[in-house]
Amino acid sequence: MKLAPRNAQAVALRGFAFASQNRIREAHAEFDRAIALDGALGNAWLGRGLCRIRRGQLSEGRADLQVAATLEPNRALLRSYLAKAWTELGNSTRAERELALAKERDANDPTAWLYSALLLQQNNRINEAIGELEQSQDLNDNRRLYRSRLLLDQDRAVRGANLANIYRDAGMTDVSVREAVNAVNADYANYSAHLFLANSYHELRDPQGVNLRYETPAVSEFLVANLLAPVGAGTLSQQVSQQEYSKLFERDGFGFSSSTEYTSHGNWRQSAAQTVRSGNTEFAVEEFYDKQRGYRPNSDLERTEFDFLLKHQINARDSVFAQAVIAHSSGGNLYQYYDQADAAFAPFRFEEEQEPIIIAGFHREWNPDNHSLLLVNRLATDYSASNPLQTSFNVFKDSSGEMLGILPFETRQNGENDQVIHTVEAQHIFKSGRFTTIAGARFQDGDFDSRNEQENFRVDLIDLFPDPAIANQSVHSSFQRASLYGYEQWQITDSLSLIGGLTYERLVTPVNFRFAPLVPGTETGKALLPKAGLVWMPDSNTTLRAAYSESMGGASIDQSFQLEPTQVAGFNQAFRSLIPESVSGANSGALFTSHGISLERKFSSRTHIALTGELLESTVERNNGAFEFVDLVPTGFTTLRERLDFREQSIALHLHQLAGREWAFGAAYRLSRASLHDDFTDVSDAVGAESGFTPRTKLSGTMQTANVHGIYRNSSGLFARLDGTWTRQTNRGYPSFRPGDDFWHFDFLAGYRLKQRRAELAVGVLNLADQDYQLSPLNLHVERPRDRTLVVQFKFHF
Repeated sequence: MKLAPRNAQAVALRGFAFASQNRIREAHAEFDRAIALDGALGNAWLGRGLCRIRRGQLSEGRADLQVAATLEPNRALLRSYLAKAWTELGNSTRAERELALAKERDANDPTAWLYSALLLQQNNRINEAIGELEQSQDLNDNRRLYRSRLLLDQDRAVRGANLANIYRDAGMTDVSVREAVNAVNADYANYSAHLFLANSYHELRDPQGVNLRYETPAVSEFLVANLLAPVGAGTLSQQVSQQEYSKLFERDGFGFSSSTEYTSHGNWRQSAAQTVRSGNTEFAVEEFYDKQRGYRPNSDLERTEFDFLLKHQINARDSVFAQAVIAHSSGGNLYQYYDQADAAFAPFRFEEEQEPIIIAGFHREWNPDNHSLLLVNRLATDYSASNPLQTSFNVFKDSSGEMLGILPFETRQNGENDQVIHTVEAQHIFKSGRFTTIAGARFQDGDFDSRNEQENFRVDLIDLFPDPAIANQSVHSSFQRASLYGYEQWQITDSLSLIGGLTYERLVTPVNFRFAPLVPGTETGKALLPKAGLVWMPDSNTTLRAAYSESMGGASIDQSFQLEPTQVAGFNQAFRSLIPESVSGANSGALFTSHGISLERKFSSRTHIALTGELLESTVERNNGAFEFVDLVPTGFTTLRERLDFREQSIALHLHQLAGREWAFGAAYRLSRASLHDDFTDVSDAVGAESGFTPRTKLSGTMQTANVHGIYRNSSGLFARLDGTWTRQTNRGYPSFRPGDDFWHFDFLAGYRLKQRRAELAVGVLNLADQDYQLSPLNLHVERPRDRTLVVQFKFHF
């Protein structure tokens, strides 16, 4: 500028620099000046048009983009931006025309293909959208799909769009997860890839909130996405990011999103989110309400949650993020049972309150290849439960301490647990050439305050417990966790990458704060946990992935908020649990081992096929509270040590076929075998036999599932889907006869969706055949309706 102050290109470049720092007024002035200096400079008109759109002047901005494209008609990128503007104005015909011109001008530029995919999705042309998206990926080897082309606009809204929805619309949820993983591996510091992965994992979560296997990756990936994302990226509210519509340009203003579902069984699920964006600050408020009646007595649930989220861009390099969560839930026994009548033997009620959860984060972008993240949070929960038939143990010993007998019996129990956990985690992401390094440290410190009241009401034990109140406890325990981790990804060639990692964990947990009677104190576990992975793409349509990882669970909600990578070569390693909670309840300090291998192939006939095998193992050592008697004299409380060894082997085959412009078909088959060895290590076989107690059991279940579906989507907005799921299970090791089940389950859904996906109405019937079933919860599965159920869904977004 000093050498040539009237250089229009330099003036325009300074406008882009101002715009990248959200200094839109100054940027607008620079673009005006550049146009005055050289009215034929396309970049100047492009920059001013984007500034006008950012300030809400959509028509004026479109006009400037039209001038830019006219001045330089052979620049494909200008045509792509103009198409975005026409799309925002609701003129799909003009947008498609401009995108076609962009593809002609530069057939190797993936930008037009990406914008075209999103435009087709908004116009309900899903099969065509998938074709355009895959073409975009082929052009850039999955490496720059989410990268910006110009700092002014940074394609934030486009990149923040939930591309996973395109695959989900075609019933290709597993493909969505794999594409998200490829995006994260290609550019770990890219927030859209983490958003893509978070929403893909969200689809796998248990809607009942009972089995928590995918809780940690879904929550953590969304947290990482929000820390990395700039203001205006559209990631702040996960409810909004899961909507199918997103602005193609970032703009100041507000938006509102709502989703409501009602079933004839009496269940309501409603969520809403409002976002406000002004300059460098974005704010969102989310509300979630869920009321379920349940399919047996005392299986109701009511949940309410409010989230307040804030993102502020301090400058071009630094941003802060804050979130507050207030939630309340209450209900009965939500665990899964083979025989629904068995639930009567655990008629407990619970209530949980988060009061609130506070999360704060900081992101520093030193340069495009260096990022530092800092996470600080306060996790506070208050959980209470009552159970008139709580199982407890009496342990009888002689004066030398040798166990003579054990007696399980029922008590009436009321318990409460208050947890406050503070977390600090720092992470640095560094990319140099073909190497990507992720290193970090996490420290957590907390307090667990537990209160327990148990009352003996068995007449035959009155001599042992003269006082009806056999346990009235108040126990304070501490919690600590220290983690150090490092991951290295080496892109050896364009087709082969290796991943290695190592995590050191030191975990201090309460001895027993769950299984009454409670026992104070803590115990410490340490572990060095290796990770290894491989991704090989012999050609652009074939991928082979393999991974091995070891990891450690936490004590409670502490493990759901973390920055450490959740996956290795596409296989999840951040488990909240592996043993289904319906079998073992919640646990602390579980050790997880994961082996995985997957072969995926994409054919020119628009066929996707994947074969995946996994071996998951989990080991838990826990303490059960017991009443101790020495020579039949009560001496206080003790613990019974229990070891749980869980193993799940599975193989899955997925096949998807797009047919024509409107049809999509899919089939999936999964064979899994789960086994659980439960060992009360303190109880010998002889003592168990004499007491009528079985100290060692081994349960196993083999489940086969096959799903076939057909989806019809018309560009007018009409859609329909029919799903058929076959399930067969066989069980072994149970004391009572559990032969398993063999049944089909059919669901049908049809509806209408407006263009640009502003609103959607769907009506359907779940469990068309009115088929009840009996499945052991040892094999992880989602609870399905047990009778024919009408469902009505309505969504809108603006």
